[in-house]
This record gives sequence, C-alpha cells and structure tokens, in this order.
Amino acid sequence: MNKNEVTESQNTKSFSDKFVRFFDRYTPNALVFAFILSIIVAVLALIFTKSPLFLDTAEGQLSVMNAWVKGFWNLLTFAMQMSLIMITGNIIAISPPVQKLIRKLALIPNNWFQAYAMILVIAWILSFIHWGIGMMVCIALLRNTLTAAKEKGYPIHAPALIACAYCTAIPAVGISQAAPLYGATPGYLLSLCISDASKAYVANSYPLSSSVLTWWNLLQCVVLFAVVFVVGYLVMPKNKLKMEGGSEELFADVKHTETMYETKPDRSTFAQWINHSRLLSYIIGIFGAIWCIKLYAAQGFNGLTINNFNFTMLMLGFLLCGTPERFSQAAVASVSAVWGVIIQFPLYAGIFGIIAYTGLSDVIANAFMAISTTHTFPWVAYIYSAILNMAVPSGGSKFVIECPYLMDVAARLNVDVPKLLVAYTYGDQTTNIIQPFWALPYLAMCHIDFKKLLPYTMFVCIGALVVCSIFFLTIY
Repeated sequence: MNKNEVTESQNTKSFSDKFVRFFDRYTPNALVFAFILSIIVAVLALIFTKSPLFLDTAEGQLSVMNAWVKGFWNLLTFAMQMSLIMITGNIIAISPPVQKLIRKLALIPNNWFQAYAMILVIAWILSFIHWGIGMMVCIALLRNTLTAAKEKGYPIHAPALIACAYCTAIPAVGISQAAPLYGATPGYLLSLCISDASKAYVANSYPLSSSVLTWWNLLQCVVLFAVVFVVGYLVMPKNKLKMEGGSEELFADVKHTETMYETKPDRSTFAQWINHSRLLSYIIGIFGAIWCIKLYAAQGFNGLTINNFNFTMLMLGFLLCGTPERFSQAAVASVSAVWGVIIQFPLYAGIFGIIAYTGLSDVIANAFMAISTTHTFPWVAYIYSAILNMAVPSGGSKFVIECPYLMDVAARLNVDVPKLLVAYTYGDQTTNIIQPFWALPYLAMCHIDFKKLLPYTMFVCIGALVVCSIFFLTIY
C-alpha cells in the first residue's frame, strides 16, 4: 500500500470512527427519544399556541397536559398492527423451510461477485414485499454465505457485503411500508387529519396501486437498486489481500444455529403429540390461505390493508412453521423485538394529541407553506423526513405524529397524497443506512461493528439522496 492509500485509509477510518463515536456517546435508546420528543413538542405548544400547561382555558382551549392525555391511547390498534408486522416477518424468516432454503442458496456462489449479486437481489425483492422478512432473510443469508465462502475457499469482503445488503432497504419502498399501508387502510389517514381542509381533501383510502405500485415508484426502486449495486461494486475491495471475511464468532454461531431444529420432539403424551402435530396448523393455515386467495383474486393489491397484510403473513407463518410448537418458539424469539412498539406508541400518541389538540399542527403547517409549493412539497417532505429520521428512527410512529400537518399542507397546496406518502417513506429509508438503530440486528447477528459498514453506506446514502431529489423535483 502506497503513502496516498495509507493516508486515504486513515482519513476514512478517522471519519467513520468519529461518526460512530458520536452516535455511541450521544444517542440514547429509543424510549429516551420518545421522552425527549414529548418534552420538546410540549414546550413548542406552550410557546406557539395559546394552550396553558395544566388547566384548560375558559374558552375551551385544552391545556398541554390534557391534550397529551387525550391522545395517549389513540394508537393502541395501530401498535398491535405494527407489532404483528414485525413478529410475522421474523417468524416466516426463521421458519424451518425458509432456513433450509437459505442454507441451500448460500452454497450456490463460487466467488464474491456471485455472492454479492445473489444476496442483494434476494434482499431487495423480499424487502419490497415485507421489510421484516427481507431483513431477517438477508441476515441469515449473509451469515450462511460468509460461512460457505470460508468452506469453499473464495475470498469475500464481509464489511462491504453486509453494508450493501443493508442498503437494499432504500430501493425497497414496497407494500409493507407504514405510511402507504396507512393510506390503503380505509379511514386511517382521515382519523389523523385535524384541519377542516385536510378532512375535506384526504380520501377515505389510497390503494397501494396509487402509491408504491405505480410505475413511477417501481421505476424509482429499480434506479435506486442500480445505484446501490453499482456503488457497492465500485467500493468493494478487489484485492484478495484487502478482503476481510467473516469472524470466527460468526462461523461458530452459524454452526450452532443449524442444530436448532435437529432435536426430535417428545410425543410421549397426547399434549406433546398435539403440540408437535401439523394437522391443526395446516387446517387453520389452509383455511386462511383460501380466504386470502379469494380476496386478492377479486381485488388484487387494492385489497391489501394493514389488517389483510398481517392476516396473510400470519397464515403463511402457520403453514411454514408446520406445528404449533415450532410457531410458538418462533413467536417467542420474535416478540422481544417489539417491546419498543408496545411501550412507545402511547407516548407517540400523546405527542400526536399535543400537536392535534393545542393548535400546534396549524403552526407547523404554516411554516411548511412558507417554503413549499405544490411542485416542491414532496421533495421538502422527503428532506424533512430524512433529517428527522436521524433523531427519531421510527417511520411508522413518526409519521403518525406528523400526519396532521403534512395532510394539512397537502390540502392547501393540492398535493397528490399517495406521492407524498411515498416521498416521506423514502426520506426514512435514505438515512436509515447511516444511522445505527436499524443496523443493530445486522451488527449483532453478523458479529461486526457499525464503523466498518459506515464508509460504504455513506456513499450509497449520497447517491440515493441525489437520485431521489431528481425524481421528486421532476417526475413527481
């Protein structure tokens, strides 16, 4: 390595180290974010509205406290829906048939490029269908492919491979994303509208065929995937001496995981027999699958709401796990990931209450009106979403508290709501890849530090920012 290469490597390492160190030192957990955001919004309501802190006014203006409590339980249904999206995705990804298929796929590549192309394409397609399945299958495929690469003896650079696979979330703005699914669920967006203008403007529902399944979004997904693929290929080390394979901890963990379903179940009692029988799971799963087939045959993707999506994934989980015992084990392994949704969503609903019932929504909407036009507002919402996502990395709950003023601006400027939902979602996805929050499953299960991924994800993030801006300012 020459002097220039050493200097460049040191600069890159210094930047990534500082970036990661900043997040390590100053980024609290997600619950603290919800606390801080609650306080900030309450203070803003006190400053910019006529709402007092504790007591309602004689004119009927709600206090900040009462507005907070009034909204606190508004999102219980949605919290359950989002929990099921996360749980069912993980259940399907770790089911025995899927894990068996992943191990077979991992043995196909014979060089790093074949492995790179296979993982990125599979992760992208699955994430478009269900971001939870895409993430978990991608992680399992990464783990098994890196292990197979070691066994076959071909070199592969694990940090770049994992980083680029993680980046496939950007071009996967598909049918399981929160904001478009809210729009597709009858009455949901309307329930979040506060102003008379937005209530009159926003439709009862916007089917996915008008948002994520339109030609312009599908084209944007393809172009963004090409950006991820090409940028990843260009930054991938080609010199075998510079390639860093998976860690020994990863290889040992993969071998241990392979034995999870090898133990024969105990069927010595009736209870154990029925627990491990496929009969009931197949009866329920097939019965539900028939309903899903009838629904989508009659309505296509227009029938895909949050509830119908979760029902479909739940039935698929029953069929893939095979037995009630395996499904229960997979569910237990998946539930730990959703505690944040269950606990934090009441807090975000409280924030929604402050914004909606104190008049703060009008203040924020007026600020957006001052810097936006009908043509530019989707792009403004994209940039706003991308920036705020760095502090509050939770697209679903974040959108709920922002929906009142976003829909108000859309109504005033006559902005196409489905395009706004898609633009907002891309903002989240763009900066997710340079923020450690959503990378945690990759880091833990692939046994790697975030600072090793960041130099690669930064390049992709910049490319995605440019491409998305072009789309929102020209095609949208």
